[in-house]
Amino acid sequence: MFPYPPIFMSTLLPVDSVADTALLTAYCRAVETERPDAHIRDPYARMLAGARGEQIFRRFTGGELTAAGCVARTCLFDRLILETMRRAPIDTVVNLGAGLDTRPYRLPIAPSISWIEVDCPAVLDYKESILGIHSPACSLERVALDMTEVDARRIFLARVGAAATGVLVLSEGLLVYMTPDEVASLACDLHECLSFCWWLTDMISSSALRMMQSKYCESPNTGSVSMRFAPEAGADFFSLYGWETDELRSCLREGERLNRLFLAQTLLSADLSNDQREMLLNLYSVARLRRSG
Repeated sequence: MFPYPPIFMSTLLPVDSVADTALLTAYCRAVETERPDAHIRDPYARMLAGARGEQIFRRFTGGELTAAGCVARTCLFDRLILETMRRAPIDTVVNLGAGLDTRPYRLPIAPSISWIEVDCPAVLDYKESILGIHSPACSLERVALDMTEVDARRIFLARVGAAATGVLVLSEGLLVYMTPDEVASLACDLHECLSFCWWLTDMISSSALRMMQSKYCESPNTGSVSMRFAPEAGADFFSLYGWETDELRSCLREGERLNRLFLAQTLLSADLSNDQREMLLNLYSVARLRRSG
């Protein structure tokens, strides 16, 4: 169907649903917020994570590394969101698979911005039950939608595209759970909407997926959530569907900058060749994509 063939390689995480990863991420933000040297200040994270967020976190081998990776990714997204808003005429942000993200509440977002969160009804209802009494910095809309339901997705994107002039799309912690065909279909649909100009997404490399397969395949806590999208072409995967890479930032390099390392120190301190070092830097990245054509 699409130019890049699917990668028939996946690994299971020790969670029961993708929604559990939202609780995990909120818990990691809460732990970071409570550190004296915190790089994230999220006063809502602990409430959102609840006891279940901590329970899920305890399932992960090397939880501190998991938290560090989450912090590095979150900080990169925070910075790139604000940078993109400064450099481009953005009037709308569409957060696909928003989970328990709190950026409209904790970042200095201009009141003129229209922020739209998309996720499944259960996640959004839970989020509203906790954050409903708090006021976001900008206009905030929550839309219950399964992004793999293509017809409903296209109707939603067309509605947003018709009302906006400059849209920034976020897909943090989402694409990795989709197949390459599903990601390609989403990329095409986003490109169909002329006002969708920028897209921030995280992505893991095929090397990272193989490493995680080795880490979790023998774990007794392995759940039913599969990580599937790790294209051999990296961010170039998107170029065939109308999106060029404006910038690619390494989460590992960000973790080093923040002193939040999510790889074992023994691996990082090994005598590595330039190619090996480059492979590690590209294990986990955040890409800023720009509409082309």
